[in-house]
Amino acid sequence: MIGRTLAWWLACWRQAISRDLQFRTQTILIALGAVVDVAISLVPALVLAQTARTAESGWDESTAVLVVGLFTLTTALLDTVVGPNLLRLDAAVRTGELDLLLIRPIPAFFALTLRWIRPAEATRLLVGAALVLGALSMIDEPPSLGAILGCLLLMVLGTGAWTLFWINASFLSFWWASAEPVQEIIGALREAGQYPRAAFRRLPLLGFTTLVPALLLATLPAQVLLGGDLDMPLLGGALVVSAGSLVTAVHWRLALRRYDSASS
Repeated sequence: MIGRTLAWWLACWRQAISRDLQFRTQTILIALGAVVDVAISLVPALVLAQTARTAESGWDESTAVLVVGLFTLTTALLDTVVGPNLLRLDAAVRTGELDLLLIRPIPAFFALTLRWIRPAEATRLLVGAALVLGALSMIDEPPSLGAILGCLLLMVLGTGAWTLFWINASFLSFWWASAEPVQEIIGALREAGQYPRAAFRRLPLLGFTTLVPALLLATLPAQVLLGGDLDMPLLGGALVVSAGSLVTAVHWRLALRRYDSASS
């Protein structure tokens, strides 16, 4: 089953790349739009850094650029692989497209959440990497190997945690007549992940690392990369992913029971 699912997903990648190569102009426009979005997202972070710059909080221009760079890396991965599917999930439930996925010889959950891919969004990975390298060049002391590995591990956990949160929010399509407005709310909440930790008080910090784990995408990984404590963020990220996995498994089973074939 695992080999069959992997072969199917590789075929999805080949099809997506072939599709983007056929529509080169659209692909270039998507890539340029992604770069513009990153540039725009830098503006509020830099403004806040300049107006609230304090050595005690560790909030300065280099930190703001670093967080936006890491945020760009994680969201580029999400928007390449996960986003195209969850944005279509509401229509799949309403139109009966899910019926075709349920009868395929691969797990329907993976078919519903991973079949559509947008390779053009991956160009933001280059932009994010450039921002991270630029921010690190402005820091006096380079990060240690342990800090880099800890940052990457926390980013993996953060990406997984946000994916699970996004999936569960999108599953509201099974319960509501239309859950499309939910995607706009998800996008707005995700933007919180591009600001340094100093921008959040205690309650917002707790909420954006547990219930809505946006700060696990870049804010806390940036803190670890700059020499911050790794143990608590790592433990918290692992707990959020574990709880999110359990909730998602239960929610998926309940959603399938709720689902009434739209094509029948």
